[in-house]
Amino acid sequence: MTTMPAALVPPVSLAAVVTALRDDVPGVEAPEGSMAAARALMICLGGSALFGAALGSFHGSPLQMLSSALKAPMLLLGTTALCFPAFYVMQLTRAPTPLSLSRAVMVKSQALAATALWWGALSLPLLFLASTVQHYRLAQGLALVVGAAGGIVGMRRFAARLGASSGPTPRGTMIAYSVIYGVVGAQLSWFLRPFVGAPDQPWQFVRGMQSNFFAFVFGPLLGG
Repeated sequence: MTTMPAALVPPVSLAAVVTALRDDVPGVEAPEGSMAAARALMICLGGSALFGAALGSFHGSPLQMLSSALKAPMLLLGTTALCFPAFYVMQLTRAPTPLSLSRAVMVKSQALAATALWWGALSLPLLFLASTVQHYRLAQGLALVVGAAGGIVGMRRFAARLGASSGPTPRGTMIAYSVIYGVVGAQLSWFLRPFVGAPDQPWQFVRGMQSNFFAFVFGPLLGG
């Protein structure tokens, strides 16, 4: 039986988890290089899959849990892939010391890991709540709150890592990129829905493009 070389299977150590969240832990150094980015990607896949499975547990459908566990990593990585060119050009233009492409990937992978760790850490209470509440809109609200919380943590981590690597980035640039990333992520989550299965509809992997995320969230507030 052949086995994969150990170098191709980067272990996710406690240090990799800690440094995804902060840099100031005594005795723990921030990882660098392609293996560190691979570890961050594994954390991203694992944490976001747990989050997706917890969302899909509403109404107890195994198919919904599985599909949501697959789609949550697609949401996180897809949003990043769509927005990464904008980030790279922005930091080349505005950062005091522009990052190389490999360094930019490392910085972004650490931010993704931070988001996924928060999602994964909150997946157990979310699983309990989503599987026991009998209110579809409440389950959707929980998904939105936890998803946004993880996104905010990841963006703050991203700003900290970017500042440490390239110097203080102009505030306006960070705000512009945060808005782009948030808007793209929100609309991609709408495209990939449902993450929380509707009790009165059959299971679907994706539901189509009726309306959009912003009309869904802000329409009731504006009387639409």
